[in-house]
Amino acid sequence: MDMARYMADEKESSFFSDVLKISLGVFIGGLLAALAYTKIMAIAAEYAAQRVVESIELSMREQAEKARKQAEMARLQAEHQRFQREVEEGQRRANAERERQAKQEHEAFMRQEWKKIYQPSAACQQDSTTMNCVNAYAAAHKIFLNRFGEFPPRF
Repeated sequence: MDMARYMADEKESSFFSDVLKISLGVFIGGLLAALAYTKIMAIAAEYAAQRVVESIELSMREQAEKARKQAEMARLQAEHQRFQREVEEGQRRANAERERQAKQEHEAFMRQEWKKIYQPSAACQQDSTTMNCVNAYAAAHKIFLNRFGEFPPRF
């Protein structure tokens, strides 16, 4: 059958219904394409969001690790400084004790040497303000000063 005869037999309303069917098909196809595109975009956005979350989590873990290492370094440094202070304090105490002991030994030595140089007579032990006692004390004082370069200890 040829086309002219086919068209001649058809009613005009069926032409519009065919156009309507085609239009409806195109509309539904476009709608499905839009829905598919929307779904694809949603999946892509979800994937991108997941990547961002993973990146943020990785960054947070790295920062936490860096902070932990810094805290550990600060703790070790503080511990080292505390140890250094304890060592220095121990050395200071030991030096002070050595100095005190050396001073005591020096003072004892000087007292002993003074007793060797100045031996007052029995009369000078009774009254040290006499001229002979004062002169003997001054002579012993001068000898001590010349020998040791410092004044004799006081009793």
